[in-house]
Amino acid sequence: MAGAVDLLTANRVLARFVPRFNRRFAVPAANPEPAWRSLPAELDLEAVCCLKYRRVVAHDNTVRAGATILQLPAGTGSRSSAGRRVELQLRLDGRLVVWDGQRTLLVRPAPADPVQLRALHNARAELGSTAPSIGSLAVPAVTHPWRRVKPGSKLYARQQQEGLPDSRTS
Repeated sequence: MAGAVDLLTANRVLARFVPRFNRRFAVPAANPEPAWRSLPAELDLEAVCCLKYRRVVAHDNTVRAGATILQLPAGTGSRSSAGRRVELQLRLDGRLVVWDGQRTLLVRPAPADPVQLRALHNARAELGSTAPSIGSLAVPAVTHPWRRVKPGSKLYARQQQEGLPDSRTS
């Protein structure tokens, strides 16, 4: 309505509009004290504003982050961190940080490959927790030689009904 067609003209219109708008609609605050508090010195803001994933360190002292496997350094006295619960943090600056609740175990740049980053982001939804659920485990086929089907069992009856070969003899 003011006829501004470029950025410079729009900024001039805005400079005239804002003071008039504030005179008309501004209301003084009921409490003039600022509502914000200063950040505590011991709080690491980067550790708060990041994506966090819970993991358990594998027996080979590694942590899986989607398609990326992170090798953790040996702890004090060459002790492994195997079995320890850790938090994997994807920081806003692109670093992967492994935190055990008391100290940082590893800091590493995140993978530059967007497919690996997407896999890291989707790992939480895929795994849900650190242990796979029963439904996500691969179940061998009924004809697989490792399956032991006992005559008289439901699986044996199903094999016979479907006309599958007897896994005990194949």
